[in-house]
Amino acid sequence: MDWQHILYSVDDGVAHVVLNRPEKLNALGLGRGSNRQELVDALELADSDDSVGAILVSAAGRAFCAGGDLVGVVPAENAYEHHLFIEQLAASNARVRAIHKPIVAAVHGMCLGSGLGLLAQFDFVIAADDCRFGLIEGRIGHPGATEIVPIVGPAWAKFLMLTGEIIGAARAEKIGLVLTTEPADVLIERCTELARRLARMPREGTGLNKATINGVADAMGRTAGTAVGRVHDVVTRDMSRLAKSPDGRLFDEILRDGGMEAMKAARDQQFQGPWLDR
Repeated sequence: MDWQHILYSVDDGVAHVVLNRPEKLNALGLGRGSNRQELVDALELADSDDSVGAILVSAAGRAFCAGGDLVGVVPAENAYEHHLFIEQLAASNARVRAIHKPIVAAVHGMCLGSGLGLLAQFDFVIAADDCRFGLIEGRIGHPGATEIVPIVGPAWAKFLMLTGEIIGAARAEKIGLVLTTEPADVLIERCTELARRLARMPREGTGLNKATINGVADAMGRTAGTAVGRVHDVVTRDMSRLAKSPDGRLFDEILRDGGMEAMKAARDQQFQGPWLDR
């Protein structure tokens, strides 16, 4: 396939899928032609390839994922259009969770916003020890916590969403957002080793055991919980057009008139360093 935003290769039973939009810090788009769409297509390609036993997802450049790509997004005009957006995002996540083969994610640099929602769909998330995580979009009135609530629990989901605070890899491991951490200079090597071990497992048994565990998690409430959360996400996304910076300006207007850098500066006006590290 002619990939525009990812790199794809297969080696020793492992499909390597690399987010390759470093100039955008691998911010995730949505819809036809986006890097998110290509990522899902690549995962499904690997899933259908008999030579592949496991999948390793990583990213090129300084960051795994800077969140959702807000630049160039056509603003939704009403709640129904926000509903369609959330529905499309949920469908993309469902396709990732439907992959039969185990997926390992090697996360470096930073992973924010929509990137965390994506991580919640993978089977094993391994982070570089200097990686940073956060739901910073909460500071501009956007939703984003729904997918991680079953992973980290309500208290940590609330803290990340309501403060927009960034946490390090060690704390991310402690709260269950990642499985473990590795030194940054051996992250890919270590994740490749894990993926190769998974690829050598009995294929049918691996797929069935993964389905069993996901099924138990869904029966315990993951599917129903995220469905309820998405309803609220539609309302929150619709109301985000009224979200204001500390100086009273609308974030939507700041983004439109000054771009992402202006919006980031306005977003962070009221914050004087992290609370957790004090």
